[in-house]
Amino acid sequence: MSEAKFLPGDRLVEFLGSVPGDRKLVNVSSEECAVWGELSEAEPAEVLAGLRGARPFYSFKSVLMPASELVARYGRADGDPLEEVSKLTVAVIGVRGCECRALAYLDKVMFDEPMADPFYAARRENSFIVAVDCAAAAESCFCNLLGEAPYPEANYDLNLSPVQDGFLVQAGSEKGEQLLADAGSPLSDATDAQLEERDAMRRKAAEQLTGQNADYDFPDDFAATLPSTLEEVFWRTELSTCVQCGGCTAVCPTCYCFLLFDQAAGEGAYERGRVWDSCQFTGYSEMAAAPGLAKPDPRREHMSKFQHRFAHKFWYSPLTLGTLGCVGCGRCIETCPGAVDLRRVLSQANKAYAQDA
Repeated sequence: MSEAKFLPGDRLVEFLGSVPGDRKLVNVSSEECAVWGELSEAEPAEVLAGLRGARPFYSFKSVLMPASELVARYGRADGDPLEEVSKLTVAVIGVRGCECRALAYLDKVMFDEPMADPFYAARRENSFIVAVDCAAAAESCFCNLLGEAPYPEANYDLNLSPVQDGFLVQAGSEKGEQLLADAGSPLSDATDAQLEERDAMRRKAAEQLTGQNADYDFPDDFAATLPSTLEEVFWRTELSTCVQCGGCTAVCPTCYCFLLFDQAAGEGAYERGRVWDSCQFTGYSEMAAAPGLAKPDPRREHMSKFQHRFAHKFWYSPLTLGTLGCVGCGRCIETCPGAVDLRRVLSQANKAYAQDA
């Protein structure tokens, strides 16, 4: 990691304009909400507020994995979608620590054997990640319960830390180092007082997380706790409010399931597309069957789908990938119309496990 530089707040938008990318998305915040917006269309005050506030409701996932995209054209259809994607560059400004960890998780999945996903790989190669410390946490954030900090530690090109009158800037990659070397006059060496201010802000954010999550008690070993508690009554209570809307997987920065489909694109021309899918949808795990026969489905029951989301993130992922499939961003809690709170479910699992031990 490079030495920290100080960037005055009134030069922020100017500096961000020098970040490489045909398209630049930035976390902006208004009185209504925090969202992702085009840097070229954002007001400087909204950019400052967005980078100094809590993380936006939606993650950056759709930049690297669009909700809908073409992956092939065939027949009389012309053009290679991958070639088109490979020409585009994008900068994502305002990625939080939880999302940097999500990025590491997606890299494991999408670059894994037997081959990398070429569309993800192209977008990942052509992306520039500007991360930012969380000066404040959203009410549903719980990265601390997973042993994580409310600031980025890896998987970014530049990181911004809000301090009085501006931001401290540090590079996390060669691309970031080069940008800082070329930036010139807006930047100056960070002072000891500014470094201490940054550290104090990080401690304050961590204390906020500790306070708002004090009532939750996560298991020490998810892989031991979850499989031994799947028959407990609390699962049926939680299931009763789930409407299988798929909102939790849509806003999750680590969920990556997709559905392929083919469609006509003119006479003799065809396209193959893919869209986000969800393990919570009815029919998600159905398999092919002979005409007239019921399609086999290993997870036909609603309970099986409901529990699978928890099992995949906290049981299967650690076993297969060596890391949790959840980063504690809390977006699934915010979006759930049934008020299913992942923190509450895992705390109940831990309590049941302790009672049976």
